Formats: sequence, C-alpha cells, structure tokens
Amino acid sequence: MKKYGLLIISVFILSFTVQAQISYGGKPLALPVTRNANAFLFEEMPAFDVQEELRIDSLNEIGARGSYRFAYKFMTDFNRSNSGYSFTLADGTKVWRLGIRSRGALSLNVLFTEFEIPEGARLFLYNADQSHILGSFTHRNNSDLRIFPVSPVYGDELIIEYQEPAHAEFAGILTVGEVNHAYRALRGREPEGDLANYYCMEPLACFPEDPLITEELGRSVVLLIIDGNSSCTGVLVNNTRQDGAPYILTASHCINKNFTVTDPDRYEVIAGSIVCFFHYDSPLCRPVLRGAEEMSMASTSLKAFNGAVDMALLELTEVPPVYYRPYYAGWNISKTPSAPYFGIHHPKATVKRVNWLDDGLERATFAIMGFDEEAHWKVGEWTAGSTDGGSSGSPLFDGNGRIIGALSGGYSTCATPNEDYYFALDKAWEGLSPWLNPSGKSVTSCNGFDPYALEAPCYRLSNIASTGQVDSIRMDTIPDNPAIPLYGNNPYAIDTYLEAYHTVGDALVYGTYIVAPPAGRNYADLEVEICVYAGRNGPSTLLHSQTFQPNYTDYSREEQEFTEKVKSLNRAQESFVAFPTPVAVKGDFYVGYRIVSAPENTYFAAYNLPEEFVTENTTWLFSENTWVEATAHPALSKKTALFIDPVVQSVNEVNNVPVKPNTQARIILSADRGTAYIHLPDDVDRATFSLISMNGQVVQESPVYSAQASVPLNATAPGVYLIKLTFGDQQFVQKILF
Repeated sequence: MKKYGLLIISVFILSFTVQAQISYGGKPLALPVTRNANAFLFEEMPAFDVQEELRIDSLNEIGARGSYRFAYKFMTDFNRSNSGYSFTLADGTKVWRLGIRSRGALSLNVLFTEFEIPEGARLFLYNADQSHILGSFTHRNNSDLRIFPVSPVYGDELIIEYQEPAHAEFAGILTVGEVNHAYRALRGREPEGDLANYYCMEPLACFPEDPLITEELGRSVVLLIIDGNSSCTGVLVNNTRQDGAPYILTASHCINKNFTVTDPDRYEVIAGSIVCFFHYDSPLCRPVLRGAEEMSMASTSLKAFNGAVDMALLELTEVPPVYYRPYYAGWNISKTPSAPYFGIHHPKATVKRVNWLDDGLERATFAIMGFDEEAHWKVGEWTAGSTDGGSSGSPLFDGNGRIIGALSGGYSTCATPNEDYYFALDKAWEGLSPWLNPSGKSVTSCNGFDPYALEAPCYRLSNIASTGQVDSIRMDTIPDNPAIPLYGNNPYAIDTYLEAYHTVGDALVYGTYIVAPPAGRNYADLEVEICVYAGRNGPSTLLHSQTFQPNYTDYSREEQEFTEKVKSLNRAQESFVAFPTPVAVKGDFYVGYRIVSAPENTYFAAYNLPEEFVTENTTWLFSENTWVEATAHPALSKKTALFIDPVVQSVNEVNNVPVKPNTQARIILSADRGTAYIHLPDDVDRATFSLISMNGQVVQESPVYSAQASVPLNATAPGVYLIKLTFGDQQFVQKILF
C-alpha cells in the first residue's frame, strides 16, 4: 500500500526555480498519444489550504532576513515495487514509470531518498507533454549518501522514467521520499517585482571595469536550493592545497532550518538535498533581465557545522565542469581586514547583486538567535546596496577580494540600508581549518583559485561585450512595422542568423548564451534551432544543430497563479544552451539560430547592437540560398552584432587535449579583431600588454591585472600588428591582421 505524509517546515531562507543538474544526454521514450492512457500512472497528492500556508508565511516573514517558503512538502514512499508501472522493451530494457500529480502546483520537485543505479541505466523526469525534460541522469549521479535531489518540473504533473539495461550489474534502487508542491513564486521576479525594491542593489553587469568582481568573485557566488522548498546563497571557497575540492561556505541556519532541526544526522540529509546554481546573472546593468539558469549541480555533503556562529561548509559531490567556469574565492581570518568591503548575493533568489561598505566594519554580537558573543561583523550602514531574504550565507569580502564572513541576517533595505550581520570567519576557524587549511601551516589568508587554470579554461566570447556598450542593445525592426524584428522571422525570407567568431588554433565550443527579447504570445509553437557553422570568409559547413527549448514558469498577478508550464519566450531573458558534446572548431566559426517555424504574430530574434556602436559587422544571414553579411543584404544593409555568446575552450592543435598554460600565454581574438581575450601562464597574474605596428611603433600599451582578461584593441589603420605580453623576463608575441 502506498503511503505519504505531510510536512511543513518554516525556514530562514527562500525560493528559487531550478533548471537541471549535470545530465548526460538522451531522450525518454514516447508517451502514449491519449492523455487517458497515462491516467493510471499518477499518484495524486492530497489538497491543502494554500491561503493558510500563505498566512503562516506572512507571520514568519519578519526582519533579520526572515522566513520565506515557496513549497509544501509531502513525505512519500514511492518505489518500483509499490507505485507506477513497469514494462520491458524488445531489447530487454526494463522501464519503470511513475506519475505524480498535485493539483494547482506551480512546479513539482522530488527528492530520491534512496538512489543507486547501475552503469548503463538512465533516469528522466518530465512533464506530461515532454516539453520540459530533465536528464538523463546515470550512475555518475550516484553518491555516498544514496540520495538525489532533482530540479523542479513546471506544472502540476511530473513523470519519472527509469530505464535499466537487460544485463545490468544490479537492480536500481529508487525511492521518491519527498514531493514538494510549489504554491507561490519559486523566485523573486525579474524585473517587475523586484526592481522597485532593489533599486540600490546593482547586478554584476554594472561593474564591467572591475574584473575582480565580474571575472573572479562573481563566478564564486552560487545560489542554493535547499530541501526542495527554500534557498540561500553560498560561495565556492579555496583551500591551501589548491586542489580544486569544491567546498561551499554558507550559513548553518540554511541547513538546520532556522534552528528547528536539531538532529545532526538530518543535517547530512538536508545537505544532500541541495541543488547549486552557477552564473544566474543579469546580462545587463539596466534594465535588469532574467539570467540563464541552465547550469546547476545536485547534492552536497556536510563537512563542517557550527550553529553557535552560524557557519556551514559543504562539498559538492561532483567537480563543476570546465564550461561552468567556477572560481574558488580566497579567505582571510585576520581580525583587522582591509577596507573596502563588499558582498555578492542572491536576494530572494534573483540575479546576483553587489553591495559595498567603504569603511566602518566592526565586530559585534548578533543576539537575535543566541549566537556567540562578538562572533559577527556588523555593517552599520552600507555605502551602497542592502540585503534581503535569500542573501543568507552570502560572502563578505575584504578589499583584497578574500572572504571574511558570511551573512547570518539583518535589517537592511534600500530605504534604510542599516545593520547587517556576517559571521566572522576567524570565529568559525576551528571547524573550517581541517578543510580549508589541510596542511596545518600557520596561515591567516589564502588567495583565490581557478581550478581549470592548470588546463585550458573556458571563455565566454562576446562581440557585444567587447564594444563596452552592452546596455545599448535593442531589437532593431523592419522599417514599416516596429513589432517585427530585423534579425528574426520577417518578410525578407531569411531564416538563419549567425554571429562570427575567431579562435587562434583549435577550440571546443561547449554551448552558447543567447539574450533575446519577448517572442510573442504563441511562443509555445515556435520552433528554433541553435546552429554552429565553420567556414573561411563566411559560414559554409554545419557542425552542429539542436532545438532551442528553455523553460520557465510564468506568473499572472491578476489571476494569482502561474499560467505557463514551460519557460516562456514571451519575456526578455538570457538562456544558455549546453551542447551534448563540445563542438570542435578552428579559426573562423559561427554560432546562431535558425527559425524553423513560427506562428502568426510570434517572432524570435537575439538582441542586437545598433550600428552606431559597432565598428565592424559580425552578423551573417542566409538569404536566397546564399550566406551574406548583414551589411550586404539590400533590405538590412547595416552593420551590427547579435547577443550570442559562445563558451569556448582553446585546445592543443596537435592532439586536441587542453593546453597547459604554464608553457605559454594564449590569446583569442573577437571576430571583429576589436578585443583580445588573454590567458596568462600558470603562476602569472600580472603582465604588460603591447600592440605594435610592423614598423615598430607601439600603438597601445596597458597593464594586465589578472590571469584572465580582455583588452580592447585600438588599431586605427588596417595592416599587420604584433600583440606582445611581457611578464617578468618572459615575452609572448602573436601576429594579428586588422
């Protein structure tokens, strides 16, 4: 007999929409055509009083970054023997399907409290029309805890499909122990619901001239969804061995549910339920747009916990892959850290925000939760910014970019940016030192670390960002209709648009970002493919294509409910499309989209940069069976750049393995030769950059302040130039053509 229970837990943190853990490709089996054929699949969750839960939440949502839940938790016991149904395919593959329905849910997510599957087995989760699919998950998702948290699937129906090969080493063990019914917004909205309240909190994109924030520390801060119904902020933190162990520092109240959970064994289970999100950032400073949510990882283990200080240290069960571009922040346990101080956080699980304090940090007692005396740093009044629920666990950095604490709580708002408390790292050091200082040497600080700097890191290439005019993007339209995009489906019989890039030597493209305006009301019937081409002097060879199908739950304020079950294309946002396997390119390559079909009054396009901000056109299109540059098309005839940013890794030209940068520097050029993306050798984080004409004149010279940097190129006349990097007694020289 199948059983379930109910559990409501009030927490000190808040919500977020999760998208996908690291998955390994493939598709689930086709479902029967008629909906009734699947009716017997479903386990029905009982109804509960949503209004009463909202009333309880409102009572708990007090100051000090108070409680914010988004989901009602059902305790269940669904497994292969007591739920769903099983069948066997012709090749002997055993299939188990289980449907879960909770009427009115905005999304559903589950926790497998038992999870161990053999090599060759695959697990998928999806909604009833398979428009939102998670997986496949495989034996590589097994963990020592034998639990597995899974991201939400939008809507009030979820189907689990497990496929096990005929001759598997053992029978897979899967038990759905928790089902979480989201009854309100899974995250703070971007931007309608939060811009007014968060006007003082600048997103990362507002700091393009500060690579410490945008290129390093911003990559270290992550969003944590915890136990399926709440979230916090965390930070990847380095250790003195610099071995790439993926430790995450956060607040202990994120694990013990605001001190309502006292069993240490339960802490480990909660840590195992965490899903971690990378790079949820607005692509623009203003307006704030919804960021890409496709990079996430499932499950952590608990390494250190100190409730008297509010510290928790977690470790991801997998190392973040190279295209996630992780960065492990350094730390400082000095009692006198240097100013200025700044924080990076996800208030109400929106995109990252930055706040800072010029000076005036002091040691204090945060008495609201009975923490130890003098265990916290107190921010009396922020110079700029504030925090909110969901910022809990976020790092406080010193003037050198090292972590000195993490947020426990506070009372600041944009109107009154006063009184926030971060636990002091030195007060928690006894529990942290075995993990962050495993050598046991007498140290008080540790620098940050890029775990892929010893190989070949990934770069996000961007022809738009290289101009320094990101906030000037717009959607150009045809002359006689402002609703129809110039670089999308329009009357000119153009179906494919590409952005040109160039790499020196061989490279791998892991996926691409695309920033797009709203597509229209009938976006669900829009069919778009993401494409990668190669070719000299223009695209010619198709290397890869796949369907563009991001997901999002949209919320109707008028109806007080979510009206869509898949990620809407009817709003401005950034999405990331990961390729199943990296696409090999060399020299010139092109990334873009093909509009396969579009219903009436529905349009798709990437944002573009207006002609006045572009020095050289980088956009290509397919018109009348011919590839032409945008400037050569009679109806368009203007130079532009599309907001399509591939994530690229340089590789060795001989054997296609990552280049070891301790042998030489590397330079990747943007397609218009307007920007040089620089990666310095191992152990080098400073250099002098020089651009030299062939007659020996130094056209441009500037310092490079980080191991990875982008430098705008200022050549004014066409011709051959040299780029020279000087570091210590070494030089690296590369010839380029303008």
